[in-house]
Amino acid sequence: MIKSITLENFMGYSKFDSKEFASVNVIIGKNDTGKTALLKLLYGAAKTVDIYSRRSQNSDVELKKLLAEKLLDTFQPGKKGLGELVSKITKEKLSVDIEFKHSELSYEDRLHFTFGDSTTNTIVDCQKSIKPISEYFRCLFIPAKEVLTSLKAIRATRDNLEMPGFDDTYLDLIRALVIPAQRGNITAELKDVNKRLEDLFEGQIEQQSDDDFLFKKGNTEFPIQLTAEGVKKIGILTTLIRNRQLNANSLLFLDEPETTLHPEAARELVEMLMLMAKSGIQIFLATHNYFVLKQLHLSARRDNVTTNCYSLSRERGRSLAYAVYDLKSEFPENPISDEAIRMSDEEVKLDLAFDYAKISFCS
Repeated sequence: MIKSITLENFMGYSKFDSKEFASVNVIIGKNDTGKTALLKLLYGAAKTVDIYSRRSQNSDVELKKLLAEKLLDTFQPGKKGLGELVSKITKEKLSVDIEFKHSELSYEDRLHFTFGDSTTNTIVDCQKSIKPISEYFRCLFIPAKEVLTSLKAIRATRDNLEMPGFDDTYLDLIRALVIPAQRGNITAELKDVNKRLEDLFEGQIEQQSDDDFLFKKGNTEFPIQLTAEGVKKIGILTTLIRNRQLNANSLLFLDEPETTLHPEAARELVEMLMLMAKSGIQIFLATHNYFVLKQLHLSARRDNVTTNCYSLSRERGRSLAYAVYDLKSEFPENPISDEAIRMSDEEVKLDLAFDYAKISFCS
């Protein structure tokens, strides 16, 4: 769905350029290297196209106004507004050019906009319109923190009190989750994915009245507040599949999906993401987890699925740098693996020191 992006002067990035995003795209790097920021920017742009497509059918809407609102609500910057998204290193205008292409939905267009560090809540330099996309398109963002437990509090905070704190990645997800599911309403492409996800914990998340959720395992029901965090994380995906908010025409963003998951479950989740990608869903995810990254590499090799890995790095006082790898053909050097190697080296040194001390004592 997102074919390419050319990005300049966005937060820590002086430039980020990807000519061809893959079905699966993973972003890695140390803390404060802009992983989540990049996910949010891509999501904000794609979600704007989604919203514009729906609203423009019934009324006149301004693309630039919708875009500004979505970026503000997704990033929730401070008093200076959108200008805070502009790079503090270069101080040049932020520039974004995104190309969208979806062969199944016969869709192709691009979105371009720029603004400077004095911009507050209005984007002036942006095209007037964009080609509407099919009603079957879905754009979803799953944050690192699960939302089922705090669902009502988040909705009240944003919808009723209009208070910041939970950005649009949370609010949009909640609005997608509370759409009722109908029995037998799972799309054919994702039936196997849904079953395998529910089999991970031998149960399923079910929606009750008044937007309450519970976990049902056999004949036993557990309130969502007493349900394991990992179950809730997987349950978000199964709920979205069952109510068709996640379908073969979806664009799915996941920020650290392995959070709260045992390595075995994290690896199985990666397998499910690969199946989703093969069904037509485009996936963008950020991770710190070795098991997730390694399983992506193994699954991409086995299934011959092109999987782009964007490895981000930053030197103090400089803009973010990045390297791109295809996990189908190589497993890149990266901070996650490097840290595992350092731990192993430390263990070897301790073992050698212990053996030397034991030999010295015996002699």
